[in-house]
Amino acid sequence: MTKKEKLEKFKKAQAQTVVTNSTEETESIDFEEVYLTRGQLMWRAFKKNKLAMFGMWVLIVMYIAMIFADFLAPYNPFQQNLNQFFKKPTKIYTKYETVDLKTRMAPFVLPEVSYIDPLRYTRTTQSALFPSKIKVRFNDGRELTIVSSTVVEERDGKIIPKYLPKGRKLDGEIVVSPSIKLVVQTLGFAKIDGEWKQYKDDTEDKDYLIFGLEDELLKEGFNVKITNSRTARSVVAQNEGWKMGFFATSEQEALERLTEVKLEERLLAIKYYDKDYNEHQIDLTNAKLVSYDYKFYPIKWFVKSWGPNKTDPGRVGYLFWIIPLHYHLFGVDNYDNSELVSINIFGTDRYGRDVWSRIIFASRISLSIGFIGLTITLLLSLLFGGLAGYYGGMVDEVIMRLCEIIMAIPQFYLLLLLRALLPIDLPSSQTYMLLVFILAFLGWPGRARIVRGQILAERQREYVEAAIALGYPDRRVMWRHIMPNLATYLIVSSTLSIPGYILGEAGLSFLGLGIREPSASWGNMLAAAQDVDILQNSPWLLIPGAFIFIVVLAFNFVGDGLRDAMDPRTLG
Repeated sequence: MTKKEKLEKFKKAQAQTVVTNSTEETESIDFEEVYLTRGQLMWRAFKKNKLAMFGMWVLIVMYIAMIFADFLAPYNPFQQNLNQFFKKPTKIYTKYETVDLKTRMAPFVLPEVSYIDPLRYTRTTQSALFPSKIKVRFNDGRELTIVSSTVVEERDGKIIPKYLPKGRKLDGEIVVSPSIKLVVQTLGFAKIDGEWKQYKDDTEDKDYLIFGLEDELLKEGFNVKITNSRTARSVVAQNEGWKMGFFATSEQEALERLTEVKLEERLLAIKYYDKDYNEHQIDLTNAKLVSYDYKFYPIKWFVKSWGPNKTDPGRVGYLFWIIPLHYHLFGVDNYDNSELVSINIFGTDRYGRDVWSRIIFASRISLSIGFIGLTITLLLSLLFGGLAGYYGGMVDEVIMRLCEIIMAIPQFYLLLLLRALLPIDLPSSQTYMLLVFILAFLGWPGRARIVRGQILAERQREYVEAAIALGYPDRRVMWRHIMPNLATYLIVSSTLSIPGYILGEAGLSFLGLGIREPSASWGNMLAAAQDVDILQNSPWLLIPGAFIFIVVLAFNFVGDGLRDAMDPRTLG
């Protein structure tokens, strides 16, 4: 057989396979259309819309998070911590590094402090190094290891490391101290007319060092920082210039003459305390720092961070709003109860409250208000629209004119008017219900007109006229024969209307007319990000807006998918 004959034979076999597959596929489709129920056909049509499936899963995740908010929130959403206001999202570490040890460990966080940067004179939040172990070698060869009592425990006269990094062992003479402090000398210099002049000589005891700024003190024993920032030069010229005999007629002249600022830091000594809190000091002129470790706080699953307890009964979390909850999905093992330690995956707000915890709790309001408001709107629209469409006449005229009057007023201004007529200082629970009824009141007229039009059309159908002729009561004719034919419209329109309720609540809360502090909703959380300075320095406060955007988009995707699934033409 020649190559040409073999090729023709292969093409015939391939064509036959395509025809066979096409026939099997057609038979499969016919089988599905004939034997699948209407619900199964609708689900098949819905699954074909990828965006609708994406929106459905997003909403499932969001509503599960809403239900289990207490479990997913690592911190009490109402608890303030002014030591961590406007804190950026927590940096999670997996690599531990000191002068003599580099190792990878399970995820952990470090204490974070708010301080004024001495080079830029701006307030910022940065990770801090709190010494947990320091080992020194004296000039006579003797070695001493000072360990913080928070990272070890004594058992049967033995000191057992508990919160020291992996691979670290305690050896030599060991002293357990309640506190370890570093004695640091800071010298300040300004470069004036090309010559360095000293303006500062301070010595202070430090509990911690700033990572990336001062941690070189433990590695090298000294640290030098030089800057030519305008702010630093201006501050030194205005506040410290007289110490150096420096005077200028204008700020511009001062900045031109004072060109650089330098800070030199030196580690002079180490202070520690014995069990009786007697102070001891090791002068580093008589000893050398061999190694050191710093405090770290492991991230763990199922942490007992906040919840019902005897010492603070106000810190209560509940599962399904009924079962007292002690454990939460994730958190930090804060073994020494430091106020500087937390895991804030979305940062904190101006009061030091965890943004992630507040977003999860706010979803209970922002996601539930749509369904509750929609339920009331549907009841009103079905009631009034049904009466107007079924009975007609004067009833129809009165109801429709009322709908037109309400619809003639711009909804946003009517929303503000209705809210302004009511007390502004209501509790959040009453404000929530108030918003539900206001939004429902604004939503029913338009839907009632559409229900009325569809009922007018359905009332002319033969099966409805037959039911009336048989003497069935009006209620049975309405609910058994007319209303089932409106189900498709009601389901699709309701899904597409829920985002309007979410946006309405968010808008009122953003303006201060809805849910108010300390309660949380996505709208009033966005209100904290109105200031331009906050937007520049704390952009994470805009994250609630992203949740609003995602949820509204997801509802629209699902609404489009339902509309396609309920279209008879897509069911075959």
